[in-house]
Amino acid sequence: MPKLKMPKSSPSLDMTPMVDLAFLLVTFFMLTAQFRPEEAVAVDTPSSSSESPIPMTNMMTIVVDTAGRVFWDMTDKGIRSAVLEELGKRVNFKPTEEEKTKFANVGPVGVPIERLQEMLALESGAERKEFMSQFQGIPTDSLNNQLRDWIGTTRNIFYNDTQENPVVALKADGNTNYSKVAEVIRIFQSPGIQISKFKMITDLEASRM
Repeated sequence: MPKLKMPKSSPSLDMTPMVDLAFLLVTFFMLTAQFRPEEAVAVDTPSSSSESPIPMTNMMTIVVDTAGRVFWDMTDKGIRSAVLEELGKRVNFKPTEEEKTKFANVGPVGVPIERLQEMLALESGAERKEFMSQFQGIPTDSLNNQLRDWIGTTRNIFYNDTQENPVVALKADGNTNYSKVAEVIRIFQSPGIQISKFKMITDLEASRM
């Protein structure tokens, strides 16, 4: 009996569903991705043996770099925008929605309040970083203690929104003069602020075993 020969033909595969799926995945990741905040200041934190985790949400961080410059940061973008709007009232600066969005993503901020509008007018993170390097961070001296304003405004807005206080953290460079760190801690404990409990951000010390 002769063998049956199957007709030879090139297999065809409809790629339309795969293309649709690819576009759906791209759209999904574009809509859900969160932009990484700008790194405006580099801090080499000291090491410690504590393994207490640092929360990633609802945290206000005061950063002190190796030169003793003080920066403010906040994880909640909505609170950041509200803080900008409130502090802007003190210098007759009414931020636009675009400026609020930009401020929500700039990371640590270390300029006097009256220079915020100039900083936000810059287009790139590199330009803003260079601009901030011209200042000694947020003023902390007794005659112009703007750090108190940043901390007090942030806590008031956060409390009015959540009925809770934000987690407060102090992140200082390991080479920072301790007197500057002590000054920030005194501001934490000053009347009207009274932060007696806060987290110190350090690097986990390597095991010696």
